[in-house]
Amino acid sequence: MPELPEVESIRRYLVSSDVNGRCIERVEVGWPDSIAAPTSDIETFANRVSYKRITALSRRGKYLIATLSGDLDTTSHLVLHMGMTGSLHIRNPNEGPVRYRRAAIFLDDSRRIELNDSRRWARIWAVPEASMAFPRLAPDPWDLSPPVFVERIRAKRSRIKPTLLDQSLIAGVGNIYADEALHRTGISPLRRCNRISAVRLQQLHSSIIVVLEHAIEFISTHPSEDGSPYVVDAYDERMRITRNSTSRCPHCNQLVTSRRIAGRTAYYCPACQH
Repeated sequence: MPELPEVESIRRYLVSSDVNGRCIERVEVGWPDSIAAPTSDIETFANRVSYKRITALSRRGKYLIATLSGDLDTTSHLVLHMGMTGSLHIRNPNEGPVRYRRAAIFLDDSRRIELNDSRRWARIWAVPEASMAFPRLAPDPWDLSPPVFVERIRAKRSRIKPTLLDQSLIAGVGNIYADEALHRTGISPLRRCNRISAVRLQQLHSSIIVVLEHAIEFISTHPSEDGSPYVVDAYDERMRITRNSTSRCPHCNQLVTSRRIAGRTAYYCPACQH
């Protein structure tokens, strides 16, 4: 967390806040480890993004991308990955900083974009090409045709749950939305990929898209108090399965089972998912 829906909601929040077209006057980074290679120090990072104009805001998987243009027709990209607890907030001059501010981007209209990150796992890149921040990232679910999705998944002998989290196969799907999509499709997270029929995998591909679109819609209509997207602790109506020991299946009302699979906790219904 945040996964694709949360990052897409952050992108839409920035677009609706008229960040596009604004010039970055300066940046402040309070946690140097937030800056990812190849830019490894604050001064170099600041020089690469300061006095650049934001000309586009896009997203790939769980990565947020700001395209920057300079005075000499040079284009670069500011790329952010939110880690487990990262979020972005637009602050006016009369507003104080967010609680866990790790970086601040000061705009030419006196506002600033602040990276809030309690666990300090978020990362920022300043790179000529956005793909340098995610060289092995697969396409988003919408950009994978059902046959290609089936081919990629059925080629694996691993369990389906950790396979869906492999960002080199499908981008943007994380722990909670993988569980949701598997539950909708009735597939156990323990199933081996090569033992799931092509028909069921096509259904799973459709379920992934439905789950992600539902989450984006829910987040956009349930903002935080400051108007920014609510992107952490998805224990709300964007999820069918409440991720705790008392959760019950919305189909059969049986207690949901939790199990560690490849280091991540999966929640599923043993009666409905096979």
